[in-house]
Amino acid sequence: MPASIFAHLVMLLFAAAIAILGWYMAHNPIRTLRFFHFGMEPAFGKKFGVAFCKTCGWTFSVGMSAGVIFYFVLIMMDIAHRI
Repeated sequence: MPASIFAHLVMLLFAAAIAILGWYMAHNPIRTLRFFHFGMEPAFGKKFGVAFCKTCGWTFSVGMSAGVIFYFVLIMMDIAHRI
């Protein structure tokens, strides 16, 4: 397998993993906030923290989903270039 295809495959898997993590963050913002606060309740601004986790989750999910599509196209271009 040529190096460019392998590199794009690794980046595709990374983008897919971050997109899945973002989807989880967007749908479970309270659990995400608790994770980042090490299981403790935030001292103040719980509503802000939940909204921030939800916004970050959607940003990761949408942005990395676009990255997955981008890397699929790049892999297809690499394969077509090799033929």
